[in-house]
Amino acid sequence: MDSYYCIVSTAEDPVADLCVLDARDDGIARARALAAAEGVVGWERVSVYAGERLVDRVERAAIPELPLAA
Repeated sequence: MDSYYCIVSTAEDPVADLCVLDARDDGIARARALAAAEGVVGWERVSVYAGERLVDRVERAAIPELPLAA
């Protein structure tokens, strides 16, 4: 059985964090990867793998710049 792991990326570092996930299926692995990503300041993308198989890739939605008040 392959292990689940995730790679958390930021704008400055494509591998800001790499962690092994305690999960028995893809859904649990995805949820645990997102929880791990929340611990990385400025994360932009988290990729979840089972061995070499890509399970999911989540891109953080960019927060649009608000216009300055006139």
